[in-house]
Amino acid sequence: AYGTLTVRSLLDTREHCLNEFNFPDPYSKVKQRENGIALKCFQSVIESLDSLGWEERQFALVKGLLAGNVFDWGAKAVSE
Repeated sequence: AYGTLTVRSLLDTREHCLNEFNFPDPYSKVKQRENGIALKCFQSVIESLDSLGWEERQFALVKGLLAGNVFDWGAKAVSE
């Protein structure tokens, strides 16, 4: 009735239920802590990317985007 059962469909169902019944994000504190750590590293990552040649920089950016996607499969913005 709902198509193929996938990890994505399970994550979407979980998020829908949390939103429908007004449950807070159970991972919000972890996300806030990780965002704080990431922001502390941001400047050095940008400087590192700036030091690369054009082709190396493109590869590093794509690798970083893919790694972020794998890291946060449950992020709604990533799936959209």
